[in-house]
Amino acid sequence: MLRLILAFAEIAVHRKSPADLPSSQFFFTVVLVVYLAVALVTTRYLDIVAYPELMALLETVLALAFIWSVLRAFERQRRFRQTACAVLGTDTLLNLLTVPLVIWHRSLGAPDTETTIPQIMYVIVAIWSVDVSAFILARALERPYVLAVAIMLGYLLLSVSVRATLFPPTT
Repeated sequence: MLRLILAFAEIAVHRKSPADLPSSQFFFTVVLVVYLAVALVTTRYLDIVAYPELMALLETVLALAFIWSVLRAFERQRRFRQTACAVLGTDTLLNLLTVPLVIWHRSLGAPDTETTIPQIMYVIVAIWSVDVSAFILARALERPYVLAVAIMLGYLLLSVSVRATLFPPTT
């Protein structure tokens, strides 16, 4: 188990690629279940939206459909499991990194108009998440990193707009 966590951490710092992960259905299922569990627990615990279960499920389906679509467009769909595992696994690690930042920000009791150190660090982790996903996609597609960054920024805009439309933040 520790080896897998380290493999995802090494992918997050660009030392390994998704090709280094197993391409088995069992591994994909385990990573998907862990991703959903962490997303659900963190979303519910942090009280981000009114329906955390639905949001976690929709974002997972959207992410997997996006990965499949991009891989299919470049005729690399045979790499779906490894790419999806790499994206979901690294997103799980980065999601766990944001939890202390959100808790820290809430403990400060700062007004919404004031920028705090935890918010800045949260944005850095979000940028890192886009970078990691672009790295994974570039390796899976065998295309330049810049193209993968553009694709991931498009996905980020889509994801944020869907989340803001369907799941407004709780007050």
